[in-house]
Amino acid sequence: MDDALLALVEDLGSGNVLDAETLEGCTVEPHELDEMDEDQAAIVAAHVFEQLFDHDVSQQHGESADPDGGVWSGTVDSFKFTIERDDLGDLVLNFSGGD
Repeated sequence: MDDALLALVEDLGSGNVLDAETLEGCTVEPHELDEMDEDQAAIVAAHVFEQLFDHDVSQQHGESADPDGGVWSGTVDSFKFTIERDDLGDLVLNFSGGD
């Protein structure tokens, strides 16, 4: 794992609210977020990862999706991601270092 990328993820990888601006150019539209499956969540996470960290994602994998509970998870390259609905109803994307 690239140490510089890991440091960026640790610094900027949490609290990223998903909105129309964040998703500009993503194949998953903002109105689809509430009902997305695990594969769509991985697409969203990879898109945001590329935007935030100027890193070309080579692998993305959605592990789980619970639209009713407002929680999605998976991996982008070797980094874990979670998308969770906060108390205000916003979807917040967090990245963390992998293994």
